[in-house]
Amino acid sequence: MPDLEVIVRMKIRPGQLDGFTSQVDEIVRATRENDTHTLRCDVFVDTDGTECEVHERFPDEQGLLEHKLHTMDPTVVLLREFAFDHQATIFGEVSDAFVELVTQRMGPPSVFAFVRGLDAGHAAAGDRDGDHLEVIARLRIRPGRLTAFERHAEELVRLTATRDTRTLRYDWFVDSAGTECEVHEAYLDSDGLVEHNAHVMDARAEMFRDVAFDHRMSAYGELSPHLRALGRKHAGGIREFRFLRGLRRAPAV
Repeated sequence: MPDLEVIVRMKIRPGQLDGFTSQVDEIVRATRENDTHTLRCDVFVDTDGTECEVHERFPDEQGLLEHKLHTMDPTVVLLREFAFDHQATIFGEVSDAFVELVTQRMGPPSVFAFVRGLDAGHAAAGDRDGDHLEVIARLRIRPGRLTAFERHAEELVRLTATRDTRTLRYDWFVDSAGTECEVHEAYLDSDGLVEHNAHVMDARAEMFRDVAFDHRMSAYGELSPHLRALGRKHAGGIREFRFLRGLRRAPAV
């Protein structure tokens, strides 16, 4: 998992979705025209049009810094006029010097380290055409149970690698405090997630019984009715986000 990922989450001001979208166009344009290292910059909005996530990917810290420099001015306008409650999380390995630089400018960053995942034989989500289904599972780790939690994660990754046929990505990240986890997943389609759920259901139930709690899921792409029903049964429902803008082309409406 050599690339550096960033997920930016924010809320859209009431009645400002159209203005928000126009300003996002400016950010994407600046990214496309000026960045030289950005691998991904995709913007998703939830079904209510009230919350947004930006999924970014860079080869290294310098790529991230370059992107922030090029998009600084339109981002200031976005947050001043159309959005609020901006939170950014970094996934991957960053240097102490980078953390210090970010802390000086924006406060301490939230950093999640990569702990488990599929090998390089599986395609990275950011390298595909965008017609697949992405999922992020968020959960908390019971106090003092991090080592046992990592053993459970290793077993879930093993089951995924040996049984799934439609899974593109299944990467586990844990925050620096060892109390929160995000699992970044990608599937060829909804059926891929249904298949994956069947393969890991028992092992996942054991994990939540022993070492984890507060399971939440978000999906980025089209869900089937069957998958929505599974989400309600196993994760208290799945929050749905649609692709709004990005370096890949937006779908025709």
